[in-house]
Amino acid sequence: MIKNLVAAIATAGIFFISLMQMCHAMPEPTISVEPSYLKVSQGDTFTVNITVNPDGIEIGGAQYALYFNSLLLNVIEQTKGPFLSQDGVSTIPIRNDFNNTIGKVEYGEVRMGDPEVIGGVTTPGVLASITFEAVRGGVTDLKFGDVILTRPNATEIQNVTINNGTVEIKMSPAPFLVYGYIFYEDDSECNNPIVNIINLNTSKEWRAETNTSSNYYQLMISHGIDIIAGDVLQFNFTSPDGSKSNITNHTITQQEIHNGGIFNFNITLEAKPGPEIFDTGAPENPYPSIFGMHRGVIIPDQDITVNKIYTYPCPGTGGHSESVIIWNDTIGESAEAYWNGYTGDYHNLSFNRTITLKQDVIYNYTIKTGSYPQIIHTPEFDATGGKIKCAEFIDANGKKYNDWIVAIKLFFDS
Repeated sequence: MIKNLVAAIATAGIFFISLMQMCHAMPEPTISVEPSYLKVSQGDTFTVNITVNPDGIEIGGAQYALYFNSLLLNVIEQTKGPFLSQDGVSTIPIRNDFNNTIGKVEYGEVRMGDPEVIGGVTTPGVLASITFEAVRGGVTDLKFGDVILTRPNATEIQNVTINNGTVEIKMSPAPFLVYGYIFYEDDSECNNPIVNIINLNTSKEWRAETNTSSNYYQLMISHGIDIIAGDVLQFNFTSPDGSKSNITNHTITQQEIHNGGIFNFNITLEAKPGPEIFDTGAPENPYPSIFGMHRGVIIPDQDITVNKIYTYPCPGTGGHSESVIIWNDTIGESAEAYWNGYTGDYHNLSFNRTITLKQDVIYNYTIKTGSYPQIIHTPEFDATGGKIKCAEFIDANGKKYNDWIVAIKLFFDS
C-alpha cells in the first residue's frame, strides 16, 4: 500500500515537472534593438539593427515604431533588412518613415504570396537598420511602441518579447562666451541692462552678468552641454526701467563654436511695443461644436513670440484643448502643450518651450480638443496676427470636415 502511494506521488511529480517544462517551452518571439547599448561621441553617425527572433514561430509580417530623444539624435535613414526575405520570397514595405521633430521611426513589411505556399520565416535576422547622427551630449532610450508580428495568414502573434535600446552620447564640454554692449536709440549707453538668453532648441535659460556702472553684459556657458552649432539663442534685452526692449534671435554657427563664443553682440533698445499675439477671437456663431482633432496651418503676418495658448469655450461648457503641437519642418522649430485636467485656468495651456513664430513662415498645427470649444466655420480665417487654415477636422464620431477652425489665442505670458 505504501509502495503504491510512493509510486503515485512520484508519477504525479514527474507529470508536474513535465507540465512545467511544457509551459516554459511555449515559444515567445523577440524583437530587439541591437546593440542594446551604444556609447558614441557627438557628431558620430552610427547604425542600430532591429532584429527579430521567431523562436520557432513562422513570421509573415512585422511592424514597429521606435521612439528617441530628437534633441540628442537625428535619423539619417532607415533601410530594409533581409529577415522576411531570407528564403527568396518577395516582400513589400508597408511603412518606412521617420520624424526628427517628434523623435519617431516607423517601419512595416510583409511577405508576398499565398501563405499556404510561401509560409513564414523561422530563422532570426535583421528586419531593418536605422542610421542616426548624434547631435548633442546625453542619454536617450530607443523605445519600441506599436510592435506587431504576424503569422503568414496575417493573424497577430501574442506574447512578443520587446528589448529596447539605449544610446549614450559623450561630449567634452568647452567654454563658450557671449558678450556685448547695450545702447539706447540715441546711441547713449544703457547701464545695468537686463539680459535673459534662452536656447530655443532646449528651453535652457540664463541671466547674463551686468553691473550698474556699465552697459556691458556677458554670459559663460558650455559648448556640448548648453549649446551646439545650429541652436537658436533668443536674446531678451530690457532697460532697467522696463520701458525699452529688444528681442533678437541668433543661430550659433560652427565658426562661433571654433572661436569659442559670440563676441561684441551689441544691441540697440527700442521703445516697447504692445504685445504681439495671434488671436482668432470668438466667432459670432460658434455652433455647431464638438470635440475632436484639428489639423491645419498658421501663417503669422509678423514675428510673434508665444509660450501659451488659450482656447475659446462655448458659453456654459468646459471647451478646451487637450494637446497642442505647433511646428515647422523647414526651420526645425516646434512647441507642445498638454492639458492637466479641469483644475485652475484649464483654458490656458503652457507650451514646453517659448517659440517665436516668424512672419510669413507656414507653421503646422495639431490640436486635440475636449468638450465644446468655439468653432469658426470656414476653411481659412484672417486672425489678428496672421492667417489660419483648416486642413482637416475629425470629430469624436469620426466624421471629417475641412471648414472647422478651433478659436484660439497664442500669446506670451511673462
